[in-house]
Amino acid sequence: ERYSCGDLTLDATTHEVRAGGKAALLTRTEYAILKALMLNRGQVLAKSALLDRISMDTPDCTEGSPKTHISNLRGKLRDATGKDHIEAVWGIGFRLRPES
Repeated sequence: ERYSCGDLTLDATTHEVRAGGKAALLTRTEYAILKALMLNRGQVLAKSALLDRISMDTPDCTEGSPKTHISNLRGKLRDATGKDHIEAVWGIGFRLRPES
């Protein structure tokens, strides 16, 4: 299974993520967050819904940690592509930017 959103590509078989053509080295939790956002492209995922969707893959992720993991993920993707791919929707949650 391979998912693409703009210049982001996620291969669910190899767990490889490419951003702007470069390999992005993500933690297990960052990978799970990106996959959830890509599978729900265009939708805003509340922090609690995001936590529910990744909890099977990342049991060490607690209620307070998604914000930290998303911040780290945003930085890694920005470093690779020069773009902000993840948008915070104030008071609701997060989503991939429509142009991603």
